[in-house]
Amino acid sequence: MGVSFLTPWAAAVGVLALLGVGALVGSERRSRRLCAVLGLEPRPAGTLGLEAGAFVAMGLLLGLAAAQPVVSRVQATDGRTDVEAIAVFDISRSMLARPSRSAPARIDRARSLAKELRFGLVEVPTGVTSLTDRLLPHLFPTLSATAFTAIVDRAVEIDRPPPERRANRATALAALGDLGRQNFFGASARVRVAVVLTDGESVPFNLGELRSLLLRGRVATYFVHVWHPEDRVYGPRGERESYRPDPGSRVVLERVARETGGGVFSERELPAALAAVRRRLGEGAVASRGRELRAVALAPYTVAAAVLPLGLILLRRNF
Repeated sequence: MGVSFLTPWAAAVGVLALLGVGALVGSERRSRRLCAVLGLEPRPAGTLGLEAGAFVAMGLLLGLAAAQPVVSRVQATDGRTDVEAIAVFDISRSMLARPSRSAPARIDRARSLAKELRFGLVEVPTGVTSLTDRLLPHLFPTLSATAFTAIVDRAVEIDRPPPERRANRATALAALGDLGRQNFFGASARVRVAVVLTDGESVPFNLGELRSLLLRGRVATYFVHVWHPEDRVYGPRGERESYRPDPGSRVVLERVARETGGGVFSERELPAALAAVRRRLGEGAVASRGRELRAVALAPYTVAAAVLPLGLILLRRNF
């Protein structure tokens, strides 16, 4: 276990507490002079020390928070050795569609859904792949939830990479066949599951060929239909583009799922999707699969702790 600081230079913020102590001492001196003139009893001398100590404690805690301390430790990871899953993100431009200008886009909703699914599959090695008219692996199946989240947040973007062919529709569900014939899954994975987060708006494809490739590769395909009838694509200035959602897109996904032994679920049916995936994966032995560095940020806790001396200062100055 170790402690590191992301922004150690920011700890200088704590020096500002000295200004508060100086102001407090100056105020106390003026108060005592005024009490002497009016013949009043000044506050006990120990009060100043208590308030000054509270200022210093608050400054130290805020300085520590500004330095962003992180506690890290290496932890063994246990997981299944006989199953693997891959989250496949549709990154075609139609995934920019949203119900309104201020609502989350389909791709943002897909990211959130994938993280929830990953949370429900903690013992299953899970990877990340993007889909346009081709598949691109971003992360091969791993037990590291940290790596999964980082890739989803930083690497899964619209048209990164762009499709090989430019057309009104860039998504080609036929590309999912590569899951069955390329090395997206490890050789030891007896059960292989792909969770495809897509709007389902694909160019025409050969369903028989796709079915053959996926079944040959022992890949069960589950679709999360990220789609809303009011979704529209908005330009950089907020103007609505000519895109219209395809109401028949779910039917296409249902055909693929029916032929490949999977299922189709709406965004609101995520618990059902997770349950179906878990049934497919079944039960199996869990073994050690390596070690992972885990980190916990302490800044929120130190900021919360700084509230205590601040409350003491306000309490003693006002009551």
